[in-house]
Amino acid sequence: MAGLLPMMMKTMRAKWIQSLAFAFALSSAALSSAAESNYFQGKTVRVVVGASAGGGYDLWARLMAQHIGKHIPGNPSVLVQNMPGAGGVVAANYVYNVAKPDGLTLGAFNPALYFDQLVGRPEVKFDCSKFT
Repeated sequence: MAGLLPMMMKTMRAKWIQSLAFAFALSSAALSSAAESNYFQGKTVRVVVGASAGGGYDLWARLMAQHIGKHIPGNPSVLVQNMPGAGGVVAANYVYNVAKPDGLTLGAFNPALYFDQLVGRPEVKFDCSKFT
């Protein structure tokens, strides 16, 4: 039992660092697509989560969504949309093929989907190397 607490603290610290990296990556992607500082004004940024509500990716996306709008020029509203299915493939396919590449749609799904692409799963309709 004595070794359990330090292990839990280490895991929590790693999750916190991952969440900060996730938020930074999303904000950098959103900001880099805006040429004007008022591009996001009055708009809604949508975060598509490739998992069901209440899971880890959903919780991190919702935490980020509560705060990131204040740090984007124009202060857009941020909406989290869950799109579970096929281990995140449905969400990744949507972000890659359907969503406009205008910086208003961000994806939050498992990066291990890269392996699904490598093994050639027929459901995969995206190229991980082109996600930005």
